[in-house]
Parts: sequence; structure tokens; C-alpha cells
Amino acid sequence: MTFAALLLTSSTLLFAEAEYQGVQGVHGVLENGNRCVCKMQFSEWEFPVEKFEQLQDLSNNCTKSLEEQKLEATFAEYKIPEFRAKLQNFTSQLQPFEAMYKQKLYHPLNFWVLRRELKQLRSKIAKVQSVPSSNTDLLRKVSDEMLDAHIIVKDLQQYDKQNLLAMKDYLKKMKNRLESFSVYGKLHIGNCSGGILRNISEPVLAQVNPHGASYYFGGWGMDSMAGSSQLYWVMALMSSSIYGIVIRTYNSYKNFLTAKSHIDISVKASYTVPNAIQGPGVVVHNNSLYYNCYNSGQMCRFDIATKAITNVLLPNAGYNNKFPYCYYVCIGYTDMDFSVDENGLWVIYATEENYGNIVLSKIDSVNLTVLQTWKTKLFKRAVTNAFVVCGVLYATRYISDTKEEIFYMYDTVNNQEAKNLNIQFVKYSSNVANIHYNPVDRKLYLYNGGFMVAYELFFY
Repeated sequence: MTFAALLLTSSTLLFAEAEYQGVQGVHGVLENGNRCVCKMQFSEWEFPVEKFEQLQDLSNNCTKSLEEQKLEATFAEYKIPEFRAKLQNFTSQLQPFEAMYKQKLYHPLNFWVLRRELKQLRSKIAKVQSVPSSNTDLLRKVSDEMLDAHIIVKDLQQYDKQNLLAMKDYLKKMKNRLESFSVYGKLHIGNCSGGILRNISEPVLAQVNPHGASYYFGGWGMDSMAGSSQLYWVMALMSSSIYGIVIRTYNSYKNFLTAKSHIDISVKASYTVPNAIQGPGVVVHNNSLYYNCYNSGQMCRFDIATKAITNVLLPNAGYNNKFPYCYYVCIGYTDMDFSVDENGLWVIYATEENYGNIVLSKIDSVNLTVLQTWKTKLFKRAVTNAFVVCGVLYATRYISDTKEEIFYMYDTVNNQEAKNLNIQFVKYSSNVANIHYNPVDRKLYLYNGGFMVAYELFFY
């Protein structure tokens, strides 16, 4: 083989091997002695110690991370029951808000609605203020409250959206009060100088009736005739909490408070005879007791001095528990409820002709004839009790066992009614058996779960 051929063959092999090994920079030179010396760079054949160490560190880290993940997974599996219980608790807490959201009660746009309602309130206030009125101070108070409400709404929008419904209710009550002023404007409410009822005091007197706390139903008060002797009276229903035959009287406030020198006067000898007392809707006026006659649609007047009884049919009136007061718990046999104000004697009842809604009639206190009648749109079973002040009928409803609310009024002078009074007062039991106003001392008398309670009244 010639030198040239040998050189070619060696170079080819070396280049082939170098190409196979990925060797760069291979070349051959001819040295003395006819040897072919190939110089190659073997940098790619060296063991990558540095990269191996990096790979080993990475592997160690992965192993450590895997162990940590296993521990976390084990811990998470252990905590799952606790998380599930918390989730169920959160779900139950969110249900009311979910219902609010579905009813579109809890939504950012509602704040826009609130702002719009505030704007409308400002317009109404300005409109009412433009009409001459004796309620200037009150309107100023409502205006100040509206400004406070505007600030509260801004705060709610930023910080406290969960109180949105409470704020809406507050604005609704303000709106109702303002609408009351708008409805009546400068009209005189009722036929007294006091105007519309504004508030009721805390109880100025509260004590158990003299027969005992177990007698839940009855009535009490002071003779409501101006100029009459100071006669205090108590009538408790002692048979089945429905029927009564005795009225207890005291000839002074001192004797009443100390339960001394009382006189028990029998109306009838038996509970279940004609003209016996039925139901707690009684009142004493001009030394006479007025009540629903036993088992009939008749009104009875019992003269305390002469013991004489007058009875007259109340036309179309429901009786025998057909239309009792029944808002929260039904107060049995309150079909007829007598009341007295500055104008004299009234009776509150309901008729089928008026669809069970309250009917108010002015009654002649001597012969019990009906002088005039007003028909309301207030369902009698939807109220707790009612009374009359200055020709205005007021109705109450249950708030709680210790709170009652006067929510409704009907003005017989202007034939106007409103259902947004929101006048709350304290009571001692859920059972409001009898509530009536006395025009002599301008107090409200309440027979409430065996307690006798009295209040001061405040007017606009």
C-alpha cells in the first residue's frame, strides 16, 4: 500500500471515529519516520462532574420535596373531616345571603336604589316644608335624620354591605312617617287640639290585678266621664276566661293602689244568663259599665248606682267569637270592644257585610242607639286590640312578648287612614285583653296577662 493510500485510509478512519465520538478539531500531520500523527481534542469525552453534581443535588431536592408533599397530603387527609365540617357551617351561614341574592335583595345595585330613595326623600321633605304646618320642628328632625342616613348609606357601600336590609327598613320607616305628613298636610287630625298620637311613655303604673295573676283576661281603669267622682274599677273574667259577673270598684286612687276599701258589685247572679258579661272589651263611663251581653249580639249598659241594665242589638255585629282580635294569639270573645274619648262612647266590632274588617260606631251612652258608623279596611283578626282618641281609631299589633306596636289609625273626621305609625310600647305579656283611652287623665289603660298597666300619651 502506498503512503498516500495509507494516509488516506488512516485519515478516513480517524475522521470517522472522531465524527462518531463527536470530536472536534481533528487533523493529521506527517512527521519524520513516515508516521501519521493525529491531533484531536477530547474535551467532550471528559466526565461532566459539575453537571453530575447539579443533577445529584436536583435529585436530592426532588426526593426531599416528594417526602414533604407526602407529609402534607397525609396531614390534609387527616384535616379533611374538619374542613368538611367548617364548610358545612359556612354553607349554613351563607344560606340567608344566598336567598337574599336570589330575591335580588343583596346586590351592589341596591345601593344605587338607596341613593335614589334618599334623593326622593329630600324632594318630599322640601315639598312638605313648603306647606305651612305646625310640625316644623318634627320636619327638621326628619330632615336631619335623612342627612344622617345619607352618610350611613355611603359607609355601608364601602364597609358594611351586610346591614343593607336593616338600612332599607330604616329608610322605609322614615318614608312612611314622611308620607303621613304628606297625606294629612295641614289637615287637623281628629277633633282635639293634640293632633295625631306621637309616642307612649314607659308604664307609669303596673301591678297585678286584685284577683290574682292567674286571671289573664279582663279590664280596668278610671271612670272616663269628665267631672265624675274618681272611681277606679277592675273587672276580671272568672269563668272560662270568657264570662264575668262582678265589677270591683275603689272610690279613690289611693284605695286602688293599696287595694283597700273596695266594693264588689254583682252585675248578674250567674255567668251564663242573659245580660251577664261576655268578653274583656269593657269600659266604665259616667258610672256605667258597658260590655257585650252574654251569648248575643247585644250591647249592655249596667248602671253601677241603680243596678239597672239596658240592652240593645248592635246591627250586623259578629259575636260569640266570630270576629275576635287575633293578630298573634286570639283573645277570645273580643267581638265587641267599647272605648271612650273626648266625644263620648264608641264600640269597635266587625261585620260580614264589611268582610270582617273593623267597623267603628258612635253610641249614645244612655240608650245605646247607634249615632254614626265608619267602615275601615282593616281586618279585625289582623290586629291585637284597638282604642279611640279624639275621634281617631288606633290599632295595635304584636311585636314580642314584651313589645306592642300601634301601627294603624283611622281619622273619623277626615275619613283618612294610615298603616305606618310605628309607635311601640312596653307590655308584660303577649295577651292584650283590653286597651282603652281615658280622656279625663289622657292615659292609656292596659289589661295585660293579669297585669294592670297605665301609660302617658304624647301628641304632635
